Amino acid sequence: MTPTQDELEVRKLVDGLVAGWNAHDGTAFARQFAADADFTNVMGLHARGRDVIARGHDEIFATMFRGTTLTATVEGIRFLRPDVATASVALALRQKDGTPWGPFPRTLASLVAVRDGGSWSIAVFHNMVPFQRPAAGPLERSLGASGS
Repeated sequence: MTPTQDELEVRKLVDGLVAGWNAHDGTAFARQFAADADFTNVMGLHARGRDVIARGHDEIFATMFRGTTLTATVEGIRFLRPDVATASVALALRQKDGTPWGPFPRTLASLVAVRDGGSWSIAVFHNMVPFQRPAAGPLERSLGASGS
């Protein structure tokens, strides 16, 4: 099935996040966000607004995430309305030498993208660390079997 133009635009937002991260440029990273976007990182820190998101990322690119690289895999996109989409994105973070980064080498992000005036932007972004239970419960086993 061929992706729609809107699906491609949502995927371009994710590509822009990755390009901004890998350039270690907070402004480029934040360019994909709406001016009043909500951003929540894996530790639960919340930031509101593209400018704050940019400044925060410039800070972490200069410190704890210096030299890291990010890859992203869009696992799914769902259109809630023609102008509102959600996306699930697997993120992988690597150190300069290519090894997985620290305590959170893999995260899962959920985002809400909106189309306003013909262009798409990220309105809400939540990043989380996947939790693996030692043994799946009955619901998890049934969901895994059905592929849902």
